[in-house]
Amino acid sequence: MRVCDLFAGLGGFTCGALEAGADVVLAVDSDPAPLKLLGANAPRTKTVVATLGKDSVELPPAAPDLHIHMSTPCTTLSVARSGKGTATSDHGLQMIRWAVELVLERGDHSWSLENVATRATRALFSELEAAHPERVACAVFDSADFGAPQSRTRLIAGPKRLIRMLQGIPCSRRVSIRDAFAERGEVPPANYCKNQTRGHGGNPTMRSVEAQSFTVCAGHGLTWCGPDGKTVKVMTSWDSSVLMGFPSSWRLPKGSRVSQRAVGNAVCVALSKAIVLAAMAVHNGEAAVAAIEPEPATRKRPAITGVSRSKYRNLRRRVDKLERHLLALRDHCGVDTPPC
Repeated sequence: MRVCDLFAGLGGFTCGALEAGADVVLAVDSDPAPLKLLGANAPRTKTVVATLGKDSVELPPAAPDLHIHMSTPCTTLSVARSGKGTATSDHGLQMIRWAVELVLERGDHSWSLENVATRATRALFSELEAAHPERVACAVFDSADFGAPQSRTRLIAGPKRLIRMLQGIPCSRRVSIRDAFAERGEVPPANYCKNQTRGHGGNPTMRSVEAQSFTVCAGHGLTWCGPDGKTVKVMTSWDSSVLMGFPSSWRLPKGSRVSQRAVGNAVCVALSKAIVLAAMAVHNGEAAVAAIEPEPATRKRPAITGVSRSKYRNLRRRVDKLERHLLALRDHCGVDTPPC
């Protein structure tokens, strides 16, 4: 299946679509910084810098094997911004309406839209579902149900058959924070993490690394802490990318704030993969999608002495980049095996 990733950002949906076996043919975003990294991480994907809703972008014609995904801006619609004015919130809702009208007017067979689940977004989709009962449906999903190591609830909209297929995917094995870091050959720097909220008595809200983390946010990283809530260190954007499901080879922007914003605004990779698998199942006329089971967290990288973690990651990324170039060269030459 071919995929177009609109409002693509750093490429969380692109990454999940590639893991599902799809061909991401186009990625569009108004911010060139994360889009350049998306192009580097997915070199076979065409990237276009454009402001959707204003600039003209040539999309592939609607076809049964084409899936359009749209992650319209959600920052102005988040619960954290409630009560801070309606002008920006109205713009966010207008972009959702524009996106849905785009795919309906094009006649796209398969599409999805991801955004936060708030009273305003639910009300808008209730209206859209009433107006297009067979063409528009929505439901709320937690990425943890599909193998993400964080609780991340999002509203997903699409054709009724796609949403029902996605709802029918059995819950996968729960992946803890420790499991996610073990998959990278790493150990969490503390046994607990906390967000910026407080519980009863003013105590910090914490979770053990044996469970899923809180939702990764764009504005700030979560915090590693001890059992008493005492801060150990703030999570880096690399830590956040682990919880979002990005592979270690996925390059991140430079600068901690810019990188955290790009990672936190992305679509969780596990949810993205589930959406594309559901779209493929609908396209192929399948009755259901099997449970998406993450790989067991038993893979360990060989110990390397005398090399820092950051240097090792840089070397790993260089090797991954060479592998991608070899695969691209293989496809260009039309051979069945990678060149030596």
